[in-house]
Amino acid sequence: MSFKQLRKFQKNELLFDESETIIILKFIFKPSDHSLIESLPMNDQLRGFAQGLLLEAIDASYAVGFIHAIFESTTNPTQGARKIILTFGKKAAIHWFKHASVNDKQKVKIYGFVRDNLARSFKVVLANFIAKIHVKEPFSARIAYNVPTQLPLEVLG
Repeated sequence: MSFKQLRKFQKNELLFDESETIIILKFIFKPSDHSLIESLPMNDQLRGFAQGLLLEAIDASYAVGFIHAIFESTTNPTQGARKIILTFGKKAAIHWFKHASVNDKQKVKIYGFVRDNLARSFKVVLANFIAKIHVKEPFSARIAYNVPTQLPLEVLG
């Protein structure tokens, strides 16, 4: 288990609008959180949180080293989430990534178990946004990306 701190973005680095931010948060977090996510007041801090989660999900998936499958998810990240993930890969600055290369950015993939670990680890930050508690940046959590033993792995993106 390691301590992860999401990247903090300057206002001019935020790539997603309100509706895209909601899609990203719904992609990361469970359906039981979706109605609460829709009720969140939008601000740059929330946009940065969502973008940071997406960046971490992509980078952690490449760090695991298993990106080899194609998009075959039966879960409910909508087609909109897939488009956002691919757009992010193309627009994101390469220096934001620790593990993904320039070529990787063109074919972004995220492992389901990485997404699930992020949702579990950053649930308290989401809860603070929902409760309108002042959220301190940078957003951080303890997280372990344990690769599931059952195959095939769910790949999103």
